[in-house]
Amino acid sequence: MKMAYLVLIAISVAASLMPVSSGSTCPLVLKTSAQVERRLLNEGFHRDLETTIFLSSPEDLQSCVVLIKEVFPPGSYVDPNQLRFLKQLGGPDFHIPQVINVETPEHLSPRILAYFYALPSPLNDGRWLVNMTVPVHLRYHRARSGESYPLEVAVRLLHPAVLLQCDDVGGDACRPLVQLEPCPPDGVHQCEWLPVHTFSTSEAVMGMVPVGNTDLLDTVLLTTTCITAGATLLILATLRKK
Repeated sequence: MKMAYLVLIAISVAASLMPVSSGSTCPLVLKTSAQVERRLLNEGFHRDLETTIFLSSPEDLQSCVVLIKEVFPPGSYVDPNQLRFLKQLGGPDFHIPQVINVETPEHLSPRILAYFYALPSPLNDGRWLVNMTVPVHLRYHRARSGESYPLEVAVRLLHPAVLLQCDDVGGDACRPLVQLEPCPPDGVHQCEWLPVHTFSTSEAVMGMVPVGNTDLLDTVLLTTTCITAGATLLILATLRKK
């Protein structure tokens, strides 16, 4: 049973975390779980992603920092400049270890890795709460044939990984189990974290993006040419009269 539980923990973080040690007996890791629930608010290309995390643990998490590790697909992005402005107004602290071009379309964009930091708040039932809302933007997608493909694409935002960094919890048994890659630039203390088992009772949220129809290319070109020619002739006629 214990081995199966450790396997679940490993699967939840293996996609992007480098293991530092194994076989931990840390109660914070073995007995702590994070329930993640998400909502994608607003409509259109510019949305708000609300993340609510309920932490259940026999330990006192008051001295802990929660790391929310997001991987955004190529069809979406977060704007670091916008996040810095929101941070000044009380928004979450974050680190994005890559340069983000907010103008490129989906087929020319990579996945985006983002770290968000939060402090858990105690609830009356012994659990701990983290609630965070960040602006997320959807990218334009390449046009395609409306006869062969639907003209709307779903961008799926998967649930994040949840990790903890705590002071004086668990002693030597709770030495860091994973190291972030790439490491945040603020020092080694930002690199080493404890993974917790993460689950959700809901599916990943999705944003729908409209896609252009290449079947209408000839019509669009003909219409654009006629309008441009007509406007040019009108301008020339007006100049000739004057």
